Order: sequence, then structure tokens, then C-alpha cells
Amino acid sequence: MKVVYVSDNRARGNYGCRGTSTALSQLIRRDHEIVGVVSGAYSNWNMGPVFYNPLLPRFVYPALAQSRHWPNLRKGLHFLQKAVHHPFGSFALSSIDILSTHLDRGIARIEKAIDANDHVADYDLRKYDFDAMIVNGEGSFIFATPAWRESILLLTMMHWAQKLGKKVYFVNAMLSDDPYSPRNQKVVDLAAQVLSRCELVSVREEESLAYAHNVLGLSEVSLFPDALFTWVDLINDEHRVLEGKYYMGHSTECDAYYEALDFREPYICISGSSSPEISQNPKVAVEKYADLVHAVKKRFGMPVYLVKVCEGDEFLEAVGQRTATPVVALDTPIVAAGKILAGAAVYISGRYHPSILASLGGTPCVFMSSNSHKTRSVQTLLGYPSHTEYAVLPNPSDIDEMLDEAQVLIESGVALRAVLKERVDRLAKEASQLTERLV
Repeated sequence: MKVVYVSDNRARGNYGCRGTSTALSQLIRRDHEIVGVVSGAYSNWNMGPVFYNPLLPRFVYPALAQSRHWPNLRKGLHFLQKAVHHPFGSFALSSIDILSTHLDRGIARIEKAIDANDHVADYDLRKYDFDAMIVNGEGSFIFATPAWRESILLLTMMHWAQKLGKKVYFVNAMLSDDPYSPRNQKVVDLAAQVLSRCELVSVREEESLAYAHNVLGLSEVSLFPDALFTWVDLINDEHRVLEGKYYMGHSTECDAYYEALDFREPYICISGSSSPEISQNPKVAVEKYADLVHAVKKRFGMPVYLVKVCEGDEFLEAVGQRTATPVVALDTPIVAAGKILAGAAVYISGRYHPSILASLGGTPCVFMSSNSHKTRSVQTLLGYPSHTEYAVLPNPSDIDEMLDEAQVLIESGVALRAVLKERVDRLAKEASQLTERLV
């Protein structure tokens, strides 16, 4: 088939977005030709400098695009509209966003405004010669209030493709409530309508499967583990990341790191969480994680590396400075980053895909909570006997409990790593079977 691949999130920098978007693309390319890609770069709250005004007639937009001053003018108009309509935040699907929860209205807006917004030109399905659309559901469907823009974008793309008579496959997905806001029933109902018309709806773990059945009311739903599991051979090939100086991202490059990033002896990795508690309390997060790092160093006497796996982990720079701890950069090459996590003695975080990357090498994880059920459900997927999620902003007693668990995991040594690797080998085979359903 000729395929339009929707929600390729590699532009975001996030380790999980880069890893799973690539892994899924590689799976698709085994049997199909990708003729178009809809990037996730501007699908979330960062919509880029999109300019849309419902009062302007259609012919104005291509005329605006002809001006050599338009890129700068568009930015100014974008931020002016934002200041007028939403002075305290994002557009949040207002009348000046090209997206809408009325999906046909959103399609009409895209068709009308796309000429003047070339940075999101890949949204325009009219320009592709394709048979099917494959949508990377990833972590995009958390039914929060207010609605996530990327949920609306993906629903818009799927609805549009269905109107064009194309097959639509929604795969590699998580479906979840938001633990920090009420369920958005309007978006739930919208998703149920669109997904019920898909050729395939595939989720990545059991809790999402239950959500699809019980909340969305979908009867035909499949489960395939996340596409990132198919990287098990890549993460475990003969190439070893022993010294970080060969893989430093430019964002944290400094003289000291040429010697400090040494992965030849046992070490521990720590990242943040997708929970909004960190972004809402950045100063508290720095204090709490500094306490965690100090406690880890005191208990285990191993090198510790702070790993910025997402833009939300920026606060780890301040933690690193406060605790004299090296930081593995967000812009580290993704395979090298995966190998670093996969070689750790233990990994402490509230992150889903980075925990998978770690597990591909047999690294056991201590899980914090997240922005959904994902750090709980991944423990089920990986066969952990208990499913503990620790506080995102841990107090001293939380830290003690986390380190007690970490100590048990580390002391389990080679035997536990072998069990985890056997588990991910099986999950990788199951994930690869997704291609059999893309027909």
C-alpha cells in the first residue's frame, strides 16, 4: 500500500517520540511505501506560528503567502491573536486555531488556511496519492480537560482520510484518563465515532485495551506491544557505548563531560516524569531530585547520570549543577541514548518509552507516577510482580522506599536482567506481528 504516516513525532526531541516513531516507521516500511508524513512537531500545545482568521476570505491566504515578509508578519499576527484571545496560555482550540472539535470544520479551516502556513503543509491530505493512513497513537489520547490538541489533530486526519475513502489504521496507542482533570466526554465520544470506522485499532497494553472496551465502547480492538520493543536487537547489537564523549549532544557539551561520561563501570540513571507536577513546581522538583541524587550516591557509591529524555526534564540541568552530577543531553543520538539506559544497573523515572529502552538491555526500573496509567501498565507488560508508582516529588520516606527497591533490583543482578531480556524478546516478536494486520 501507499501510506500516509501520521504523528511522526521525531521532531520533538523526546526520547520516546524519537524512538517509537522511528520503530513504527521501520515496521511500516517492511511491506508498504510511505508517500507522506504528517509530523507531530506542531500537533500539541506548540502549534507553531499558525495564522487563521475566520473573517478572511479564502483567496487572501495564498496572496499573503506570496509576500517575502509573510513569515515574520505571520509570527507577529499569531502572537497578537494569542494575546487577545488567550493571554494566559495556548489557543486551546479557539476560533483562531485551524483545528476544531467539529472535525469537518477543522478540515475546512485547514483547506482554507494551509497556503499561508507552510510549516504545517503536511496536514493537507489532498496532495498525497495514498491508499491508507497509519496513525501512530502513542501517548496522544489522554482524554483531559481541556482537550489535547494532538488528539483533535489525529481525529481530524483520520476523519478526513475516511471521507476520502481511504483505509485508516490507528496503532501503537495508549488510551487513558488524565489523573489531574475530569474526563473529556466530548472528545471520548468523538474518538469512539472515528475509531469505530478504522480498519484496525491497536493499543499497546492491557489498561488501554480495557479503556477502549469500557469507555469508548469499541468491540474490535487488538493489542500489540509498543513498536519500540522491536529495537531489542538494535539496542543489544555488538556496538557498545562505553564513553559518552563520542555521543554528546551539543546542548550540554562541555570540557568536563569529555571525561565524566564513562559507562564502563556500573552506574545508575535518573530521569523525570511526564506528570505535570514537575512543570507546576519546578523549584520544588529541583530540591526533591537533588535529595534523591544525594541519597542514591550515598547508598550505592556508583556514578549517577541524569538523563534528559524529554523537554520536561529541563529542570535536571539545575539538579546536575546542584549535585555535581553529569547530564545526558536531550539531543543525544537516540540509539546511543537507548544503549546508555539499557546498560545501567537500575533506572529511576516516571517515563514510559525510556523505561522500555532500559528494559531492552535488561535494566530493571523503579517507577514514579506519570501523566496517565502508563508507568503502571508498563510494569504489567514487563512482568513486574508488584506495580508500585512512587511520588513524582518524593519526600525522604519515599526516597528511602525507592532506594530499598532499587537495592533489591541491583542485588538480583544478572539473573533478573536475563528474565527481563527474555520478556522483551517475546514482546518484540509480538510487536512485529502488527505488520500482519496492515493489509
